[in-house]
Amino acid sequence: MGTDSKTRWQSGLANELEHWRHWLEGGPEAFAGWAFNDYEWRTSPDSDLRQQPHITRHLERFAPPGAEVTILDVGAGPLTCVGKKWPDRTVRVVAVDALADQYDKLLEQLNITPLVRTKAAEVEQLTRVFPANYFDLVYCQNALDHVYDPLRGIHQMLEVVKPEHAVVLMHNVNEGEREEYFGLHQWNFCREQDDFVIWNGDGRTSVNASLAGIAEVRFEDSDPNLLIVSLIKNG
Repeated sequence: MGTDSKTRWQSGLANELEHWRHWLEGGPEAFAGWAFNDYEWRTSPDSDLRQQPHITRHLERFAPPGAEVTILDVGAGPLTCVGKKWPDRTVRVVAVDALADQYDKLLEQLNITPLVRTKAAEVEQLTRVFPANYFDLVYCQNALDHVYDPLRGIHQMLEVVKPEHAVVLMHNVNEGEREEYFGLHQWNFCREQDDFVIWNGDGRTSVNASLAGIAEVRFEDSDPNLLIVSLIKNG
């Protein structure tokens, strides 16, 4: 997770931008016949956070009716996937992505105004942008495997979330292998017994060992090809 990783990451940025161009140009019609229309979900102000229980279950004890919750979506792309409303509560979503400036140009070209404007920030540098112990929850979906140093990114996410609150990661298992390390897909995430492991051809890292004394690693039941990990920051 060093210089070579960042060089590979930089070389894959153009592919990621092209992916999102194609995705945005497809619009809601691209999901016709699907059980879930991701475009409509991301662009609707009525997308209900309760449909993402892997997020709300970590907020409920801190957010009684009437409360406001602030959620950071890391690697959000041009349109955050986090739900925009939660009955009897106020949801404030902050979205960041390393390609935010390029996404702004793309959105302007396609005449799309996002509900939440993605801000420019690398996950490895979050504390340059946000104060420590700030967010009620930090979320990252199918994006941490796209960065140049995912372990540093995890530590940075834990820095900006409040004590006893969660960083929630949802990713496909071993995505780098599945994508044959194309573009930004340079990392694999998997569960080995009770250990959260990041690996690729350069080596393997135990996230549990790295977070000892910092956070508790919890796995959530899901599809065997999907990894949902909650990192509960120590108080």
